[in-house]
Amino acid sequence: MADRMLVEPDVDFINTVMRQGGEDLKKCYQCATCSVVCELSSTDGVFPRKEMVMAQWGMKDKLIADPNVWLCHQCNDCSKHCPRGARPGDVLAGIRSYVYENFGVPSFMGKLLGSPKALPGLLIGITAMFFILLYAIHGSSFGFDIQNLRDVGYAEFLPHIWAEGLFVTGNVIIFMFAAVGFLRFWGRMKESNGGQAPGMIGSIISVLPDVISHARFNQCGENKPRYIAHMLVLFGFVGAMITAGLAVFFTAFVPIVESPIAPFNPIKILGVSSGIALIVGTWIMISRRNSQTDAVGANGYSDKIFLYMISLVSVTGMLTFLIRLTNISVLGHVIYLIHLVFVFYLLWFMPYSKFAHMIYRLLGMAFAKGNSGSNGKAS
Repeated sequence: MADRMLVEPDVDFINTVMRQGGEDLKKCYQCATCSVVCELSSTDGVFPRKEMVMAQWGMKDKLIADPNVWLCHQCNDCSKHCPRGARPGDVLAGIRSYVYENFGVPSFMGKLLGSPKALPGLLIGITAMFFILLYAIHGSSFGFDIQNLRDVGYAEFLPHIWAEGLFVTGNVIIFMFAAVGFLRFWGRMKESNGGQAPGMIGSIISVLPDVISHARFNQCGENKPRYIAHMLVLFGFVGAMITAGLAVFFTAFVPIVESPIAPFNPIKILGVSSGIALIVGTWIMISRRNSQTDAVGANGYSDKIFLYMISLVSVTGMLTFLIRLTNISVLGHVIYLIHLVFVFYLLWFMPYSKFAHMIYRLLGMAFAKGNSGSNGKAS
C-alpha cells in the first residue's frame, strides 16, 4: 500500500506565487509536457512537473527547500509548449521570489521589498538620508553656495570618506543578515533531504565554472538570446564593483596624481567599459521583455524592479562620469545623488530582492550536484 500524506495547503504561499507572476498556476493538469521539452530537466531530477503540482497544493515547505527550483533558468520552453498555458517557468520564478521573502532576515524586509507600494518610501528614505548627511557635514545652509561650485567636485558635495564609510558599514551589516538567510536555506535543503547534505564549499566550487560561463543558458531553446545579455550584465557588474573597490583604495591610500589624462586612467576605463556592458545588457533584457513578453517570461514585480534598478544604476553612473567632463556643476551633483540612491537601494536590500538569486541559485545548483554525486541521484 502506498504511503499516505496529509497535505495542508498554504494559501498565502499560493497567492504570493500567483501574484509574483504565476497567476496561471491553476491551469496545469499534469500532462508532463513541461518536463519532456525542458532541456535542463533530467531523469534524475525531473522538473517542473513535480514543482507545479506541489505549488497547486500549496506545499510551501517542500518547495522552498527544493534545489530543482534553482536549476530552472527561465528558458521558457515549458511555457511555450504548455497546452494549457499554465506557464510553468513563471510559476517557478514566483516560487523563487517567495524564497527571498521567506529566508530574508529580518523577515518583514522580504515582504516589504516584494510589494510595489513600498518602493517610493524606500527611495525617498534613502534620499532623505543623504540630505541629512549633507546637513550633518555642512550645517543648515550646507556650508556652501551651490552657484560657486563651478567645477563638478563630488567630494566637495559629499566627502568620499562619509559616503564610503556609510556604504561599507551598511554593506557589512546587510551581508551579515544575508549570510544568515543563505545558511538557513542550505539548512532547509538538508532537512528536506533527510538530514543529508553534500559539503557546501566543495559543491560550490564544483558548480562555479557553470555559473560563471552560464553554460546552462546555452542549452535553452526559446529564450537562448538571454545568454549574451546575462553575460554582459554579470561581467559589467563585476567590473563596476572592482572599479569601486579600486577607487576607494587609491583615494584612501594611494591618491592618483591629477594630469591631463586622469579621466582616462585604467580604473576609469574599466568603470566606463563595465557601465557600457551593464547598459547594453539591461537594454537587451528590457526590450525583449517588453516586445516578447510570452517568450521571455518572469514578469513578476521582483523580476522587473531588479532589472530596472540595475539599468538605473548603470545609466546614472555613466551620466555622473560624463557630466563631470562637461563641468555642468548643478546637474552633476543632482545626478550623483540620484546615482547613490539607486546604488544603495540595490546593495542594501540585496538579501530581500532578486539580487539575492545569484547566491540562492549557486547554493541550489551546488546542493543538487553535490547530492547527486553522494547519493547517486539529484534531490
